[in-house]
Amino acid sequence: MRRLPLLLVAGVVAFAPALTACSQDSVQVAFRPKVGDSFRYELKVKSVTVTKLGGAAPERTVDEATLEATDTVLAASAEEVKVQVVLKRAGSPDRSFVVHFDRAAQLSGVETVEGLPPSVLGPLAFPEFLPAAAAAPPLRMLKPGEKWKIDTKPILPGGVEAHFQGTGRLVKVGSSDGRKVASLQSDTRLPLVSSSQVGNVTVAIEGVETTSASATRALSDGSVQAASSLTKGDFQVTLTGPGGDDASPVTGTMTVEVRSETRRLP
Repeated sequence: MRRLPLLLVAGVVAFAPALTACSQDSVQVAFRPKVGDSFRYELKVKSVTVTKLGGAAPERTVDEATLEATDTVLAASAEEVKVQVVLKRAGSPDRSFVVHFDRAAQLSGVETVEGLPPSVLGPLAFPEFLPAAAAAPPLRMLKPGEKWKIDTKPILPGGVEAHFQGTGRLVKVGSSDGRKVASLQSDTRLPLVSSSQVGNVTVAIEGVETTSASATRALSDGSVQAASSLTKGDFQVTLTGPGGDDASPVTGTMTVEVRSETRRLP
């Protein structure tokens, strides 16, 4: 079974730098970019996948990658911001997506562009893709230490609805690289049920992914400056060959662990 490619993309938000000048003032971490604004990020990702099918010995795969992401704001209204994300990795073709955010920087939807089918992304890709967006703070004034509940259902490629649940917290307000920033932490849970075709074999996956993330956002426009995330997933896997229900399925398990670090580039 092939590995799902965008497990390499965990992040686009990454390691949290030391912050200074703590403040107890209330702040609003709203996403306020302008059309044409562009943000560049370096992503460092390490994924470890262990798959065990039938009576075979477990297969462990490790992948480390450094990618570059360029986010360009295509549209910005009072309700929504539309961003094109182009991902580059040496030796691989560029991948491009259009991502929809609400004004709280909450992920509300993802679509593919340039003719890329949803199967290229893989159903397990987006729990790691932009985790800080999936766990963005509410659109109201917040004080350091304040917590909020996360319960959101972004639409992923193919019309699949994901349901993120968890909690977030505004850790502190400070400054980094000359910008006033907010430091955020979140823990989210995402149940996943998917089915895809690999050659003439149907691969069904069911399980849960959990993500713990730290992110730093600029208060001037809500853009991510840096973040880190750790995602873990445990899944039941069923492979069914030609013949459908009449074929004898092969069952097994798959565990996934993805660590990512990202920093904003000048």
